[in-house]
Formats: sequence, structure tokens, C-alpha cells
Amino acid sequence: MEPAWDRIEHEHLAERVYDAIRDRILRRAIPCDEQIQIAEIATELGVSRTPVVDAVKRLASEGLVEIRARRGSFVRSLSEDDIREIFELRVALETFAARSAIGSGKTTDLAEQMHHWLQVMEAEMQGGGFGDYLRFTVADQAFHAALINAQNNARASAIYDNLNVHMHVARSHLFQGLEPPARVHADHQKILKAIRGRNSAAADKAITDHLRSIESKMIENVRLSGGAI
Repeated sequence: MEPAWDRIEHEHLAERVYDAIRDRILRRAIPCDEQIQIAEIATELGVSRTPVVDAVKRLASEGLVEIRARRGSFVRSLSEDDIREIFELRVALETFAARSAIGSGKTTDLAEQMHHWLQVMEAEMQGGGFGDYLRFTVADQAFHAALINAQNNARASAIYDNLNVHMHVARSHLFQGLEPPARVHADHQKILKAIRGRNSAAADKAITDHLRSIESKMIENVRLSGGAI
């Protein structure tokens, strides 16, 4: 059973209310399709309804909450279509970012960053499984985000960050049976090799193959979960 909500002090109130609700949604402590009880949350956090309502609106803009007319606000589930849309955008953004980095010749720093995160992930591979799964996942996200951020394109980075919010939900609930760490590591090595070699075609293929493989497994697991998580 989840512990009670921790009361929030008034400094940085809006942001802290947002963080508290978002954290529970990402962990599915508030299950998908469950109504968000504004008054109850406000009481437990020790705040008025206003910052809770504002936080819920912000979470709706990120796609984590669905506001239904005359019914209230509900935690959004992730469906097969959601997974497909997320990966369509990831493939488009990451392959474009790789081509841009290679085309501009700015691959040295990028390759060093990616190599660093590859080493962090490697340290969390134990036998055929994970050591610290959370640390592995954070490094995995950073490995891919390095590609996007290398463009210095704030809008692309913002879109990618939003996608990662939903990827966090999917990873948290679907990592069982996804790609084993050794396979992920091998895919990442291919991506890094292509970036270092400034080979756009190889980068396109390595990124696309890697993401499509994970997408396929996630969709399979969503189906096993009843069609949504």
C-alpha cells in the first residue's frame, strides 16, 4: 500500500505539487484510467486546490493526464498506437540527429559522451541480466539523448524529453522480457561505431534496427497486459 502523501511547504509550491503528482503517475501509483482526486490530493499535500489543478493541466499538456469534459481528470494509459507513435518519432529524431552530427563533422565530443554512457551501462550488466536496472535505464536514456542534444535544437530536445516521459512509464512496467542487456549493448556499440566512423547509412540502420526491435517487444508486452498499461 502506498504511503500517505507528504505535506508540501510553500516554497516553490507549484513545481513541488507538479513533481509529486507526476512521480506517482510515472510509477503508476495512480493506476491508468483512474480519476485524479483533486480535493483529496490537495488535502493530503496540505495545499489549496489551485496548484493541484494547475499541475494536472500541465500533466495533461504532456500527455500523462486526460481531462474529460464534465467527468474529471484521468491518468492516461499507453496503448499499442501510443507505443508506435513514440517510436516513429524517436526513429525520425534520432536518425536525423545522427545525420546532422555526421554532416557537420561534430562527432568527436558526441562519440565521447556516448562512449561514457555505454561504459555506465556495461557496468550494470551482470551475467545475462541487469545489476541496477534504474542506473542502466538512466544511462540508456542519456546515450540516446546525447544524439538529440548534439544538434543544439531546443525544440527537438523538448519533443524528445516529452517522449522520454512516456518511455519511462513503458520501461517501468514492461522491462520484463524486453531486450536483454547484452543485446542492447551490442546495438549501442553499432550506433557508436557508425558515429565515430561518420557513416550516415550505418547510423541510420543501427538506430532504426535498435529502436524497432524494442518497439516490437514493447507492443507484444502491451498486448499481454490487455492492450494498455
